[in-house]
Amino acid sequence: MKKIILSIVSVVCIIILPCCATVIEGNISMTDKVPSEFFGDWKVTSICTKSTNREYFDESSVDIWTLSRRGEVITLMNPLSGARADVTVNDVKGQTVKFVKRTSYPDEESLETPILTLKGDNFTGVDKISIKTYKNGKLIKEDYVEYQVKGTKISGSPISGILGIN
Repeated sequence: MKKIILSIVSVVCIIILPCCATVIEGNISMTDKVPSEFFGDWKVTSICTKSTNREYFDESSVDIWTLSRRGEVITLMNPLSGARADVTVNDVKGQTVKFVKRTSYPDEESLETPILTLKGDNFTGVDKISIKTYKNGKLIKEDYVEYQVKGTKISGSPISGILGIN
């Protein structure tokens, strides 16, 4: 009798438990995959290649970007303008990193997506920016710009330099 009850309980468990099981979900941190050479201070030159509003966006600029990491948070700062933002790492493939920065205000949303490829003490890539403007909750305008960017490291040693490897 015990064997029959045990068999019935086992069959019921096999049938019922999978549908009730809790699935544990998690995200693999892309932050840890960002090459350490990206962190430091960069002189960045941007040239506009596409724009829906040439009057609103600069044709070209030269900025300083400071990329730093504390734990899982990557921060991009521009000491020239005072801008500071935590960015999300969307994708990392070798020496190419795709960052995303979202900013929301009551009447405006912006999405900035720099995609940068590192080569030694330089990077090249593209910086795409989309800005949506709302009035009374309705989209009234959307502007887009794309910049070709080039960065040159000005401080913060690449890991190869710290280790004495060239």
